[in-house]
Amino acid sequence: MDESKLYELMDEYRNPPHLGKPKDYDALEEGSSASCGDRFTVYLKLSGGTVKSADFEGSGCVISTVCMSRVCGAISGKTKEQIRSMDIKDVKKLIGIDQISASRISCAMLGLETIKKALADKKRM
Repeated sequence: MDESKLYELMDEYRNPPHLGKPKDYDALEEGSSASCGDRFTVYLKLSGGTVKSADFEGSGCVISTVCMSRVCGAISGKTKEQIRSMDIKDVKKLIGIDQISASRISCAMLGLETIKKALADKKRM
């Protein structure tokens, strides 16, 4: 990874967009990684079958936090079906890294998996 990409990711880790609990949300889900201790709560604002906004609280490593932030930004305006079809290739594109070590895939996917579970469980608040 080049140095500018590293600085970009570290800056977003320190100041992630979409961080914070919104006043109004329709679904939430907690996700965690037992292997490294990353822990997040996702809040979704829904309208019909579309995600209007996504925010999160919690903490984790650089990869999990940046992926969570970028996935939250990327799913706004997408349908539940579009989100359900997303996978690791999409997450890699969002963070701009082609190679993620096998031990870090769970970190990279934690945000997307938590969001998918929130959509599936439909926990209404």
